[in-house]
Amino acid sequence: MLFAEGVAAWTLHQREDSAEARLGQPHERGHRWWTKDLRLFAPHHPPCAGDVLLRERFLLADLGLDADGVTFPPAMIEHLVASAALVRRDADAAGRRYERHESRRREQARGRREAASEPVRAWVPGPLPPVRPVPRATNAGPVCEVCHRPLAEALVPYGRHILC
Repeated sequence: MLFAEGVAAWTLHQREDSAEARLGQPHERGHRWWTKDLRLFAPHHPPCAGDVLLRERFLLADLGLDADGVTFPPAMIEHLVASAALVRRDADAAGRRYERHESRRREQARGRREAASEPVRAWVPGPLPPVRPVPRATNAGPVCEVCHRPLAEALVPYGRHILC
């Protein structure tokens, strides 16, 4: 419930003079991820409800305190800032790639519309292939009733070739 409300959860380890913070593991980068809250694509604090948790332990002497509660040591803050910078760089690159892809897609669609608006030329038939003379049977044997070529003895009962 704490994470669903955006409240940070810490565990105090009194005997070891340390405290453990829970960070959310970076979220999966899905469709158009760069348009969402980029903080979620790096280790983030407080974690979201349902996040896989990363546990970081710090000495109490290294932690700070401000009006919002416990603050991370400077080294951890630098690590989180560096992670966020890498995510920002990846998001900018992904956004540029997506815009280039969309620009190409729009150009292709515009080209198809322009091509469709051009008048279509009427179909003009080409010359027909030369007609080959059908061979006629020279002997008095059986011939196909369709193509008039000689028939094999097995096809005589049918009076035609199989493909005629």
